Amino acid sequence: MTNLIDDNEVFLDVDIASKEDLFDFVAQRAVELGVSADAAAVAADLMEREGQMTTGLTDGFAIPHTKSTNVDKVGVLFVRTTSAVAWETMDDVDPTCFFVLLVPHENEGNIHLQMISQLATCLLEDDFKQRVRAAKDAGELVGYVADALATQ
Repeated sequence: MTNLIDDNEVFLDVDIASKEDLFDFVAQRAVELGVSADAAAVAADLMEREGQMTTGLTDGFAIPHTKSTNVDKVGVLFVRTTSAVAWETMDDVDPTCFFVLLVPHENEGNIHLQMISQLATCLLEDDFKQRVRAAKDAGELVGYVADALATQ
């Protein structure tokens, strides 16, 4: 699963003020990318899932996700914000880096769980986190994520 994310799914240094703003931003991009036809529904699905249990991890990262009937095809978007977004995390550090997974409800198997597991494993590595935070452009980030996933 090395082709997890593409250049057009990477958004660096986005001005986001809240969790709701992040979900609205991601949902609108999902519509533009053909991942969904209903931005409001996807944003609501992400918020509902986040209400069940936080997707915040440590060191400024989160993996918000939803498995939804409002998602037409798998989408993985990466958003790096210009400032931290208030979020419940394991270490009380608000994130600036978000891998957002959007998975169709009717998706075979548990691909979203595989994706979350692979990303979470990568996020245990300090070098991975530092390189993701420091990526200068989408191509650099996509290449690095693909390389990291290929070595798992």
